Amino acid sequence: MTAPIHNMMSIYLKTTETCNLNCDHCFTNGTNGRKIYFDVEKTVDWFKRLNEAMPNKPDLHVEFHGGEPFLAPLEDMFRAYDEISEYWPDASWGCTSNLVHKLTDEKLRFIDTVLNGHIGTSWDPKIRFDNDKQVQLWESNVKMLLERGNTVKVFVSLTRDVIDMEPIDLLKYFKKLGVTEVDLERVTKNGNATRNLHIFPRNIELDNWFVKMHEQMTEHGARKWFHNTFMENIYSKFEHNFTKAGTWCRDCEQKLFTINADGTIAGCPNSAPEDHYGFISMPIWDLLFAPKRTEIIACEAAGNSLCLECPVYKYCGGDCHQLEWEGTQCASPRSLMKQLDNEINKERTDGIINKSDKQAEYS
Repeated sequence: MTAPIHNMMSIYLKTTETCNLNCDHCFTNGTNGRKIYFDVEKTVDWFKRLNEAMPNKPDLHVEFHGGEPFLAPLEDMFRAYDEISEYWPDASWGCTSNLVHKLTDEKLRFIDTVLNGHIGTSWDPKIRFDNDKQVQLWESNVKMLLERGNTVKVFVSLTRDVIDMEPIDLLKYFKKLGVTEVDLERVTKNGNATRNLHIFPRNIELDNWFVKMHEQMTEHGARKWFHNTFMENIYSKFEHNFTKAGTWCRDCEQKLFTINADGTIAGCPNSAPEDHYGFISMPIWDLLFAPKRTEIIACEAAGNSLCLECPVYKYCGGDCHQLEWEGTQCASPRSLMKQLDNEINKERTDGIINKSDKQAEYS
């Protein structure tokens, strides 16, 4: 029997459910999240049993997550890394933090050693920070990390406040800070976000904003001085025919696990607190074939029948199953992909015509 799992696997390790911020859009419950912390021994044992259950080892990435992951005891995070690495020595490790806390020497050592100098941080212009001091602390932490040679990737939450900005102004703000890599994250209706629906842009507004982002990046040559992961994933679909780039492939639930701080197991980290399907103590094969997991995988793969009528479905793949449709409007950058598809087809047609003209000259 083949396990419903991918040859590349990411495991989100939620060290806690609580946070020092209380963002309206967050898929957790912010400061109201339970102040519980992950169990190191049970977590390490789970990774050990996962390793033993898989003769063909997938490429593994482990992401410290939360809540705010650095609210958990740092010695527990070091210990988890050390002991899990005994069973998964080739795993890559990451962490996403709000960076609105003091970066002690021990935290910096953790970033340098466990995370290999890389860290992710989330951002949006208004609803994340309660006051100017928090904004200044975040900016100073980002600048300090960059000055000491670390890599900081900023994950921008696409709330209404963000898409009210001109895309190029957004990129220039990060460039001024010294940041050269961002990713764009569409907000899902989980946690705090379910109580703050006003922060969601409409799908058509997002669709138009992505086109504007492309046009302004092109106008300013932004790809030469900035790496926008979300946009580069789209471009790679057309420039390199890598259609599976990004989160549009509808196979996330096969290659994601989230270990919640209370020991429950889920797939997507956004819905993990409320949509879990197993427990850390379960036998691995029981977890892989848990009825709710296989149901989620099947629903994700099924997609929306309207996708089959879309001219860019071959590039999109159906988009993230956590994002809701609004009538016939999905949450994908559909108009941008249509525009890029038309540009590629025109280039191919022009190339064929030019080739035919040259052949005619010599015939």
